[in-house]
Amino acid sequence: MVKKLKLALLSALSMSGLAHAQSSVELYGIIDTGVMYVSNVGGHSTWLADPDAAAPNLFGLRGSEDLGGGMKAIFKLEGMFSLNNGQSVNGLFGHETYVGLRDDRFGTLTMGNQIDFMFYSLVVDHWGPAFPFVSSLNLRQGSFTGLNVPNGPPGNNSFDFDRTLGAPIPNSVKYVSPTLAGLSFGAQYSFGGQSGAFGQDSAQSYGINYHLGALALNGAYTYVKYPQLNNGNAGIRNLGLGASYVVGPAELAAMYTSTQNTQNGARVGVYEGDLTWTFSPFFHANLAYEYMKGNETLMNQKASQETLSLMYSLSKRTSIYAGLAFQQGSGGPAWISLVPGPASGGRQTAADIGIEHVF
Repeated sequence: MVKKLKLALLSALSMSGLAHAQSSVELYGIIDTGVMYVSNVGGHSTWLADPDAAAPNLFGLRGSEDLGGGMKAIFKLEGMFSLNNGQSVNGLFGHETYVGLRDDRFGTLTMGNQIDFMFYSLVVDHWGPAFPFVSSLNLRQGSFTGLNVPNGPPGNNSFDFDRTLGAPIPNSVKYVSPTLAGLSFGAQYSFGGQSGAFGQDSAQSYGINYHLGALALNGAYTYVKYPQLNNGNAGIRNLGLGASYVVGPAELAAMYTSTQNTQNGARVGVYEGDLTWTFSPFFHANLAYEYMKGNETLMNQKASQETLSLMYSLSKRTSIYAGLAFQQGSGGPAWISLVPGPASGGRQTAADIGIEHVF
């Protein structure tokens, strides 16, 4: 009997070792901090701890298990936090969480709280190698309060209105195809969970990416219905198109997004062009210009912004950075992304310097 127990124990240990060899779990994250100066917040200049201008502070666990035949089980648990006070943002794993299956031939199917294709197609894939060097100061922001976007911070109804920062959609099923001849696509649907009203409080997103040598073309569509808008029967609709091209040390990129509130008809179109220059493997610069224009519902309000970002890598994991942004508004006050409040008039400047560590 003792001999049989020993054999059973050895067999269990060997199976455990085999399972461990076929699976992996990784802890990862980004820590970013610095100092920011803002010229005009309600008529006064201010200094503040840098609010994640280079990248969000986040940590997570991700892993996979090899199921054989080219198929893997995958998962991700990711959360954001404030480095200034240590508090979680939207809960411990409130940024992105999912579990699913990935197959080399058929693509990836996941379920959970997942970021949509306005981010993954129009930011991550669109900028590609330049993505780490584009400052969050360049994200969409202005005083387009008539858009009434419900997913922003309290008192800010136009924060990240075209979802290029990366906002998750809860209760969603997502499919991403493999890349074939440079082409990939994806679809995502979120169930509203309302009895007798399948579409109420629901969301949908689609993305498409095409790469031909140094050229990348991207498109995305996302429509999220919110309980605050016509009891979940209206929402914020986003559409975006982008293109980028790498030539020598430079990456040229252009993007257009359109954001509409389907309840009140408010709409903002954004036109952006930017240049990322690689001075060396350690030193990168990004120069961007964007023009934002509201429709008649928003009184034809306009804003333009120029943003310069510099990043120098001290190692593979640690970088120092600096950023400078100017915004000029017409028909409403200027309001740069991540700045704590709008200007007292049509001009606002933000400058920051900081350090970022990736693990």
